[in-house]
Amino acid sequence: MSILTVCWSIVIAASFILAFQHFIIWFYNRQTKANLLFSFTALGAALSALFELLQLHASSIEVYHQVVRFGHIPIFILLVSLVWFVDIYFGTARRWLTILITSLWTITLIINFVAENSLTFQSISEIQRIALPWGEEFSIPIGTANNWKYIADIASLLILIFITDASIKLWRTSNKRRSLIVGGSMIFFIVLAGIHTPLVDEGVIKTPYMISFAFLGILIAMSLELLSDVIKIPSLSKKILSQELRWEKFLNNMQVAIMEVDRDAKISYVNPFYIKFFGLNNKEIIGKHYSEFLSETEKEDVTKFAESTNEGETIPMLRLKMTGADGTQKIVDWQSVKIFNSDGEWTSTLSVGIDITTQQNAFKEILELKEQLEKENIVLREEILYPKDNHEILGNSSVIKYSLSRVQQVAPTDTTILLEGETGVGKELFARLIHNESNRKNNPLITVNCAVIPANLLESELFGHERGAFTGADSKRTGRFENANGATIFLDEIGELPLELQSKLLRVLEEGEFERLGSNKTIKVDVRIITATNRKLRDEVELGNFREDLFYRINTYPISIPPLRKRIEDIPILVETFVGRFARKLGKNITEISKPTMEMLKNYNWPGNIRELRNVIERGVVSTKGKKLKLIDKLNGSQINSNNSESFKTLEKLEFDYIKEVLEACSHKIEGENGAAEILNLHPNTLRSKIKKLDIKKNK
Repeated sequence: MSILTVCWSIVIAASFILAFQHFIIWFYNRQTKANLLFSFTALGAALSALFELLQLHASSIEVYHQVVRFGHIPIFILLVSLVWFVDIYFGTARRWLTILITSLWTITLIINFVAENSLTFQSISEIQRIALPWGEEFSIPIGTANNWKYIADIASLLILIFITDASIKLWRTSNKRRSLIVGGSMIFFIVLAGIHTPLVDEGVIKTPYMISFAFLGILIAMSLELLSDVIKIPSLSKKILSQELRWEKFLNNMQVAIMEVDRDAKISYVNPFYIKFFGLNNKEIIGKHYSEFLSETEKEDVTKFAESTNEGETIPMLRLKMTGADGTQKIVDWQSVKIFNSDGEWTSTLSVGIDITTQQNAFKEILELKEQLEKENIVLREEILYPKDNHEILGNSSVIKYSLSRVQQVAPTDTTILLEGETGVGKELFARLIHNESNRKNNPLITVNCAVIPANLLESELFGHERGAFTGADSKRTGRFENANGATIFLDEIGELPLELQSKLLRVLEEGEFERLGSNKTIKVDVRIITATNRKLRDEVELGNFREDLFYRINTYPISIPPLRKRIEDIPILVETFVGRFARKLGKNITEISKPTMEMLKNYNWPGNIRELRNVIERGVVSTKGKKLKLIDKLNGSQINSNNSESFKTLEKLEFDYIKEVLEACSHKIEGENGAAEILNLHPNTLRSKIKKLDIKKNK
């Protein structure tokens, strides 16, 4: 057997082994798509090497033609599988480029079988035998190259770009090892194959094709990387088992009764304390319906509780009088939580029962910890909803500068502030700015929207309640004012506060004290209060909907936030900021905003103010495909901003003025992108008819 045959046989065998190995891995774990794609890649490499070996020993032109033609199939399998492997395994590739490369290689495969000879050669005049230094010979074709083969060269170049791009992205995601091993080996293969193969095809160098040897390196590198993931599985399984054992040990040693029931209310687990507490045998409990171990009174309590429990994740606490193993009546508080699987399906309920008759002190400590956690959760929730880096207020208009100067004057004090402004002007941002500029900035800003909390729950939300204060009050709860002690509280939409709570709020403002709902104990707090409203509170006072004394108390230092229609000069900077923000978020490159588009935005009345502007820009960025922003919202002419008090115009006059204004903004461009017809949502011929009918002429 010749040396060439031995070498190529080794490559073929190694590639087949790797293909079979990763196919088996995929077969036992169908979720590992990367292993299936890699097995196809290795199979393509093995078959490609086999056809290369046949080319080396081809003795006639006809045989060489057939080997080259059918040898294109494994090359197609190899490279297409490789591209999709990178797409799936790296997770950083561009899917459109994957589809493009697949399409190009599909075209080359079709051309290869449609062409008279093959994709590689237009014709072959002779088969030349080349002797190697040790005397062995191999076949080299002498002929004319097929011009269509350059499609394959373009596809190979795209693969190089594709893999380089994916590797760079992988490097940036801190997965540098995988990027170097897999990406580096693939780039080396593409470069080598892309240089050596064309030189052999053109007859510049006379050596056997080396694609298979170049690809063997990438197969080994990728295989080792994939196998490293498989090797990690036993280690991860051990960690999971260790955690499960730790969790089981924790439950078994807890000195509280723990029970787990499935969706059918059958007991699937109880801990040793439960068995000891109720004096039952483990075999007598597991698999039985939990109601079998309750008295008739307990069953009634549980039935009422089950009927009142909603379908949400949280289950209220249940208190039962139960008979213990020693025959004594014990009061047990059951706290339950629903357990969900990885698909989000509710599988069981875990209940923890605490004997509060003998563990009052421990239970009080748990309640205190719970209150502390609630306070921390409120702070964290406010930080999530109103992050500190979101307080930027943009604008250079005189009206916004005046409002900001008012903020700078009052922020360092503890003066009560009333923020007045229409919906969407940014009252929340002003409240955040005031807090961040105050002496209380190191403490949280507690936010309460009085308009979204039901009136019957608002008092509990603001001032807290004691356990048993009302139906459903199963535990003591601290209110927002108590959580804001030493900090700042922002009462948004203060005009929605019910009259019965306004007197209680006035007392907090005047004396800094209040009582929880259901308690006579006075609580003193040091809270800075910022309020906001989009109503005219003076009118509400006259209508009897708002207390006059409370109005004068919160109106100590009013700050009026101007609507967007009164700060038109700020619209360009707001638009550019929103476009840049949303473009980065969506991965788009939008660098142009046409003058007609900006003029349209500046002339619109903006009843929803900055919030409406932000939403319009976001929708525009989502729909824009090129570099120039294109809005999908048609801002109606009836809402165009007007700063004069002229009498109403006729419909024809309004149409004349509006069309003329749009034409001048577009430099009288009618058709095409950003033309007047596109802005007016009219057919160009319809617009020309209207121009002629209304006798609109271009200004000289």
